[in-house]
Amino acid sequence: MVSATHSISNSAFSLLLLCILGVNPVKGVSSATFKWPDPRMDLIDETLYGAKQLAALTENCAPRDKTTVAAQWIRLAYHDSSTADVREQTGGLDASIVYELEEDENVGVKGLDDFRHFTSPYVSMADVIAMGTVLSVASCGGPIIPFRGGRVDATKAGPDTVPEPYEDLEDHIESFKRQGFTKTEMIGLVACGHTLGGVRKVDFPDIIPETGPDFENFDRTEFKFDNAVYVDVTEFLDDTTANPLVRTFNETNRSDLRIFGSDKNVTMRSLASPDKFSKTCGSLLERMINTVPKGVKLTDTVDPFENKVSGVSLFPQNGTLVLQATLRRISANPKRSVKLFWQERQKQGSSACNSSGCSVNPTKTTTYSASFFGKLRGVKEFTNYEFRAQIPLGASVSKFWFTVDEGSGAKTVENGGGRYEIEQDTVVYDPARTTIASAGVDGKVLVVGVRTEQAAGAKVSVETYQGDTSNYIPIIQNVDLQLDTKNPPKDGYTFFTGSISSGASYLHVNAVVGGKKIRQFVDSKDLVL
Repeated sequence: MVSATHSISNSAFSLLLLCILGVNPVKGVSSATFKWPDPRMDLIDETLYGAKQLAALTENCAPRDKTTVAAQWIRLAYHDSSTADVREQTGGLDASIVYELEEDENVGVKGLDDFRHFTSPYVSMADVIAMGTVLSVASCGGPIIPFRGGRVDATKAGPDTVPEPYEDLEDHIESFKRQGFTKTEMIGLVACGHTLGGVRKVDFPDIIPETGPDFENFDRTEFKFDNAVYVDVTEFLDDTTANPLVRTFNETNRSDLRIFGSDKNVTMRSLASPDKFSKTCGSLLERMINTVPKGVKLTDTVDPFENKVSGVSLFPQNGTLVLQATLRRISANPKRSVKLFWQERQKQGSSACNSSGCSVNPTKTTTYSASFFGKLRGVKEFTNYEFRAQIPLGASVSKFWFTVDEGSGAKTVENGGGRYEIEQDTVVYDPARTTIASAGVDGKVLVVGVRTEQAAGAKVSVETYQGDTSNYIPIIQNVDLQLDTKNPPKDGYTFFTGSISSGASYLHVNAVVGGKKIRQFVDSKDLVL
């Protein structure tokens, strides 16, 4: 996998309104159970398996620029991860490529434009690059690579460490050793990387002559992740392979020829077995994307969650508090019955609930298809159950849960063994009062409510995150919110407001009320626009 040569590289429901009411995201959640609130796991799950569109970009080994999206994404991932120094525990997959695109070793690297739309305060660019590798390999018929999140983005360029085609074998062996791969693993990783993509003449005229084609693929099945180039070992041994890094007129740049033959073709012969090729590639590419700097701890493997809660918000409206929440279930079932239950924060004499108890039925049910990767993992579709409960202001709510009846009796859906806790209702993001900014103002008018009896002296601000930027580096801004003159105190709350950028895709509300700090996460898809 040498530099120069391979072009490899909303869902209908909201994401979590996290930390709403002072809840902090959990860490180290098991992939078997989703424990709310966990924005990282929620976003990764939806990106890999659900309705987010990253998977769709590479589905069916989608072609692009005479190669494939998958080839571009895998090459990008390798160029980013090649900074790894396992002895020093530095570098690896950390998105330092953002600062390295102008380096000669990264000529022709593409794909970052695809990824910048999917970053967030909880899912780094490095995580998205890693997800791109997992999706790319699977989309072209390769092995399923387990995904773990938690990578941390670098803040500066790494060293120039991508192996170049003109380097000799000893330099290549040393480069891959620094990255954590033996000579045998180097042969396998290059073979896996070069099953997709190829060489572009405009980028590498010293590999493809002026009279040659604009692009030469590494193998004859360029839109399939397989060992076709190597199945007939004699094709490689006889130098009849299509791989330009074996055939190029410039002997200095025949890096694949040197690498593949460095152990007298023992590894190449073993990779002629499709099963061996698949297992080898899955293992080596997983190690590549999981090589991270010291101190970075990856999550457990993220598998599709049977139950996932999102879109939780609590806000005052028309004399009540409105609790909104969405429960997502794997698969659809027309016989399924789902209810939302809640517990009152405080009693006001007799129970404020009606005769049927503190529960409501869904206001909307939506079934949507899983991504191609979700289907490969055995998930055909998901169903969202959206709830809207009206709760007396005085009673409020402290926790909620669900029951699900598939036709054989109701079972309780809880939050990793307990209820879904709402720790406070002092500061609430108000989607009903939040609007598009007035004409001529670039942004959205955000509204946050503070309990009126505690609003005096309260300080409220919002920290916005915009990941979709031209240079791939997120923009973080802070805006102080002021008393809202257009929304006077009502329903027990005093309101604060301010304009935020229309490009902000995620934000945190920070408040100091009575000397207590409260922090809330808000996803812009929760905004009423």
